[in-house]
Amino acid sequence: MKINWQQETEDAIARLQRMVRFNTVNPPGNELELAQALAAEASSEGIESEVLVSGEGRGNLVLRLRGDGSERPLLLLSHLDVVPVEPEEWTYPPFAGTRAQGFVWGRGAIDSKLTGALHMQVLLMAHRLRLPLKRDIVFVAAADEEYGGHYGIEWLVREHRELFDAEYGLNEAGGFAVQVGGQSLFTVQVGEKGAANLDLVASGQPGHSSVPHDDNAVFHLAEVLARMAGKKMPHRPPASVRAFFARAAQAQGDAVVAGDLQALLDAETCDEALARLPINEATRRMFDAMLRNTCAPTIVEAGLKRNVIPSQARVQLSGRPLPGVDKDEFITEVEGLAGLDVEYAMGDFRSGVEFDHDTPLFVALEKALRRFETSSVAVPYMQTGGTDARFLKDTGMVVYGFVPMRYEHGLDFFDLCHGHDERVSEANIGFGLQVIFDAIAQLNGIDIEGIQ
Repeated sequence: MKINWQQETEDAIARLQRMVRFNTVNPPGNELELAQALAAEASSEGIESEVLVSGEGRGNLVLRLRGDGSERPLLLLSHLDVVPVEPEEWTYPPFAGTRAQGFVWGRGAIDSKLTGALHMQVLLMAHRLRLPLKRDIVFVAAADEEYGGHYGIEWLVREHRELFDAEYGLNEAGGFAVQVGGQSLFTVQVGEKGAANLDLVASGQPGHSSVPHDDNAVFHLAEVLARMAGKKMPHRPPASVRAFFARAAQAQGDAVVAGDLQALLDAETCDEALARLPINEATRRMFDAMLRNTCAPTIVEAGLKRNVIPSQARVQLSGRPLPGVDKDEFITEVEGLAGLDVEYAMGDFRSGVEFDHDTPLFVALEKALRRFETSSVAVPYMQTGGTDARFLKDTGMVVYGFVPMRYEHGLDFFDLCHGHDERVSEANIGFGLQVIFDAIAQLNGIDIEGIQ
């Protein structure tokens, strides 16, 4: 049986459209109906399916395609929930799953219903082609990734840990190509930053607003924020980031660009090299965030009533610590920006995580990319945000984020993920399907050349 890639892509597109039409904005999530619909589709094809309910309206889908057991399983991981939308800002309704202008539009079209739609198509292809699998393929589409994973992977790892007895996992977030000096670099996410919910609290003298004074907590906080503006936390790239820039430099035909990529790994030369690189501004910001811990002020709070000078003013920082950074180190670095004349109140903290980037899984992904994009270069990559992979670090599994997408001019992966007009091109849906299927076949000792 030969693979009809056009038809397989059409099936994946149609499934993605159907998935987008389920409004799974989190909170509250309401993933259960979508999980049940996908389970029914899989069951109709004879694939083992189970919906695990973690709370009211919260559903996690598990599918399993059996191999002969000679190799440990492979996990295909995605999530069913999405972030909120501002519908009036969209070209097409965000939950219509519109197919127009060569794209599928809608919330989740990339993050992360695309991942689930492709993974399920790969599973169905392997089943229909009766591939002689050496390892089970376990598909998990989880709830609640966008709001902490408490009803999703965190719950599943605690209550159903057997699902994660796998050697390798493929997750969302990596795979997108970035352009550097005309070379497409396909990111294989082998690490991700953590999260630090840190508040800075300034204090002052309360009083009646009709008698102003300078000991105002709002003024004090404003001074702190002004000090932080334009400053960066220290340069300290972890192993995955060093591997990213080293491989990116090796792939460059332009010696100047290669030298600047290498220079990013030196604190003394980093800023000037980053400014010179021939990349778009979204990529420049991403590269800078990969090289250091970050903390961005996102919410400012002060006051009880318009005519009352408050005694406290608070700013919430969204902190993103690198792998290996602990809470005390992170606070010390923030103090270097903000100073010591505010109170530091740390909430939840988790460090980033990294997985080994020198594995047969990385090799399989690289080979699969080159089959369908001969000039492609795969690079280890650390995501500046977080994914469900953090819950799997202690399972012994190697988890990579990888949903391959060719670079498309004018479209930035991170701007699309949580932004207005989230969309993915039909061409990239087909490309992603081909590459992921090829890699999974390789991990089962199968060369798809004979069945293409």
